[in-house]
Amino acid sequence: MELRHRSTEVQIADYFRVLFRRRVVVLLTFLAVAISVLIHTFLMTPIYEAFALVQIKDESTQNALLGDLARIGRSNPVAAEMEIIRSRTVAEAVVRELKLDVVVLDQSDDLEVTLKDVDLRKEYRGRTYEVEFLDNQGNFEVRYKGAKVGQGSLEKGLHQPDINFDIEAKNFKKGVWFRFSQRPFDGTVRMVQTNLAVAEIGDRTQIVKIAYRSQFAQLARDIVNKTVEVYEKLNVQEKSREAQQTVSFIESQVEIVRKNLENSEDDLRLYKQKKGIMMLSNEAGALIDSVAKFELQRAQMQIDKYKYSAILGTIQKGGIENATLPSLSSAEDTVLSGLGQQLAGLKSKKSSLLTDLTEDHPQVQAVDQEINSVGEQIAGILKQTITNIDARLKKLDEVVKTYDGQIANLPGAERDLAELMRSSEVTSQIYTFLLEKKEEARIAMASTISNIRVIDWAVTPHGQIKPNIRLNLLLGALAGLLLAIGVAFFLEFIDDSLKSVEEIERLIRKPIYGVIPRIPESRKEKEEEAPRAVPYNLVTQNSPKSPISEAFRSLRTNIHFADPDRKLSTLLITSAGPSEGKSTIVTNLAVTFANINRRTLLIDCDLRKPNVHNIFQISRDPGLTNVLLNEKDWRDVLIETSVPNLFVIPSGPIPPNPTELLGSQHIKDLIVTLQQNFELILFDSPPVLAVTDAAILSSAVDSTLLVVELGRSRASGVYRAIDLLDKVNAKLLGIVTNNIYAGYRYDYGYYSYYYYYADGQKKKRRRRTRYGY
Repeated sequence: MELRHRSTEVQIADYFRVLFRRRVVVLLTFLAVAISVLIHTFLMTPIYEAFALVQIKDESTQNALLGDLARIGRSNPVAAEMEIIRSRTVAEAVVRELKLDVVVLDQSDDLEVTLKDVDLRKEYRGRTYEVEFLDNQGNFEVRYKGAKVGQGSLEKGLHQPDINFDIEAKNFKKGVWFRFSQRPFDGTVRMVQTNLAVAEIGDRTQIVKIAYRSQFAQLARDIVNKTVEVYEKLNVQEKSREAQQTVSFIESQVEIVRKNLENSEDDLRLYKQKKGIMMLSNEAGALIDSVAKFELQRAQMQIDKYKYSAILGTIQKGGIENATLPSLSSAEDTVLSGLGQQLAGLKSKKSSLLTDLTEDHPQVQAVDQEINSVGEQIAGILKQTITNIDARLKKLDEVVKTYDGQIANLPGAERDLAELMRSSEVTSQIYTFLLEKKEEARIAMASTISNIRVIDWAVTPHGQIKPNIRLNLLLGALAGLLLAIGVAFFLEFIDDSLKSVEEIERLIRKPIYGVIPRIPESRKEKEEEAPRAVPYNLVTQNSPKSPISEAFRSLRTNIHFADPDRKLSTLLITSAGPSEGKSTIVTNLAVTFANINRRTLLIDCDLRKPNVHNIFQISRDPGLTNVLLNEKDWRDVLIETSVPNLFVIPSGPIPPNPTELLGSQHIKDLIVTLQQNFELILFDSPPVLAVTDAAILSSAVDSTLLVVELGRSRASGVYRAIDLLDKVNAKLLGIVTNNIYAGYRYDYGYYSYYYYYADGQKKKRRRRTRYGY
């Protein structure tokens, strides 16, 4: 009979079988990762986050009543404002005002101390100084690493070339102490910038969240609130700068115009008194009004020219980064406003880069090039605007000259009066105009408020944001599970033992004659003198209706029909390596053959580590060794077992030369003699790879079965065993797989079965177990 080789496909159940085989590794790996994450989580320093919400309002509707000059400038876009909040300028102000670079590391109980105006030499920063009070009057001594640095008092502080600070203390007395350190200023600023997070909430909401994370909850709150305060203060200062410059210019002009007005009015009064002329003709009055109107326009354009000239002068003198751009309503100002917003964004970007980079870094230089490019555009627009104003002033001068000519053509007395009245009228209107603009600028400066509205100030956080215990445990469990699965499949990958029937069929390519389930271990005490007292292995006798016994009967049937035309009389059972279950297989197989009334003999040919006598609980001596040494006749060592039709010849004493005995002509003659008295003779032999006994004996029998234990036998070992058997021309029927666990699916489904009483009555249905027995 030729058993076909089955083509197999990997199924999900195969993966579960891998995990089940490696369940101990999976469990230990999972627990190791989960416990490590748990310990790490609870040992982590708690991190708190404080945050404030601010709204950066659109300023386009503010100061609408103050005219062009009063609209100091619209705010930058939210993205640019967020960069300003992150900027080094803001961080430095926060560090200075909160004195974050000065840290009191430790102090005596009940002592309350505050350090002020701490200034250490740069190379001394980062050192830890200890201050101890010498008496109850406030005198103290400063030490570094035990060496005295200086001595001071609460009243005067300590002021030396290398170290300067003042102290405010409460509850001090002789012997109390504290330790402090001044960290490098730049490093502290970088720390603030690193831990500060600024983000807009939602899309175009103009609401910005300013958050800071620290292991100290109150410190996180203070830094956030101080950041908001500093940013708001800088915002107001920037917005009021142009108004202050405008007020200063107008005040200087007002003083000049006031004096001119006083002189003009005095000259007009004296002239009227001297000439007695009080009124002008209608024509002369109209001329005066027209001239005054154009003179007023010229004064207004001159103010605008001053404003743009001042900005251009700032750019040419101090660079584009020091310029303040207006955002007025003219076409030129609209363009300038857009370029100003672009410039603010580039400045903030450069400030952020300088946190970690130097001025020579390529990224910083690239931003500088963009800033210079924007500056050139702004300077060009300012120059063109000033040129346009000059052109308009020139036209106004020509118009005024025309009116001056008309005034000059008036009669002598009326002409002189008109000149005086013109000077007085124009000066008066200009003076009134300047006063109005001055008040507008003052109101604009006084009403300059931040376009930042604080929605929520930061409060002291009560709950930590890190570590997130629940999330960490969840991720730890997930990581542990994934790692455990990965380790299991990695071990499976590097393990070359045969683990399934399908793998044996695919790799060994020999027919499988039997699939024997795993036999459970006995719960009875083992005999100390027996090397392997395992009577429970005789499952076909002890539990003939179990699925394991049925598996042995299937093996018997496959052997019987292996070659129907040729009756099998001798069969050798062996394995590639030791402890793969060949003795259990051969003894149970012998019982199944005996159960069909076939006179069966089982010979224990393992003359090195015999085990058949233990299974049947019979004496080992005398046995086969005595027969081969001509000390006994085979009938004298033959033992009839409790199983009808089953006889056993034990191994006998362990000889010094088992290979020579099994390879002698005597055993061949003995086999021929025994064939005449028994229908089937089964041989238990040593492993093929360990010694040559099995290979020698296999050439003397009809057929050989090779036992392969799942999870123990290696493919390389089985290949080698088959090769050795082929070299001695042994007829290898096929493979018997051993140690199949319960629930393994092969051909006929899962091993599920009924337990029976000895009398054959059904007791109850049982779910499949680990062993299937």
